[in-house]
Amino acid sequence: MLPPLLALAPRRAVDRIVRGWCRCVLRAAGCRLRVEGLAHLAGAGPVVLAANHASYVDALALLAGIPVDFRFVAKRELLRTPLVAAVIRSVGHLTVERADVSRSVADAGRVAAALRAGRSLLFFPEGTFRRPAGLLPFRLGAFKAAVEAARPVIPVAIRGTRDVLPADSWWPRPGPITLVIGPPVPPGGDAWRDIVRLRDRVREAIEWALAAGAEASAS
Repeated sequence: MLPPLLALAPRRAVDRIVRGWCRCVLRAAGCRLRVEGLAHLAGAGPVVLAANHASYVDALALLAGIPVDFRFVAKRELLRTPLVAAVIRSVGHLTVERADVSRSVADAGRVAAALRAGRSLLFFPEGTFRRPAGLLPFRLGAFKAAVEAARPVIPVAIRGTRDVLPADSWWPRPGPITLVIGPPVPPGGDAWRDIVRLRDRVREAIEWALAAGAEASAS
């Protein structure tokens, strides 16, 4: 009954319910969530949030810990899961096609239009995560949208979710999770090289925050 109820509820109500559910799930699993750098979100307006992707817990941590209104830009395959599809449609998260190039181009225009209309969007630029740990190459879609809409990108480093829920597990275990929100990175122009440069700067910021966390844990 939950998907039909979500479809009938107002968007903001569904968003609050989902965020509250995410916080409850993390607490029940013994996951302590810490958020650093919230001041970087103040007064930023509509932005692109770019986060690394290491676990299925990532989305829960982001919804539980980031207090601003944003929409995920997710792969369209998630619509095959009824409950997830109900949340996506009710809240207004965007989905994109990864396999069909012509549809991907149309999706890119729709994403940029949403950003220009004043909606903050959250991307996982890696597109997926794999069993071996480590940061994957970043795709350009998030940064192309940011450049086209002339909006900054805010790096978000997610630490601890791989330990809480490894790639080969379906049941989370207790542990700390940290979200590190970096300063906004403005687009430097509207040429292709500016898109690539923006991607590289954001990836470096996330990589640095992940390495700093690993170094602190080891000391």
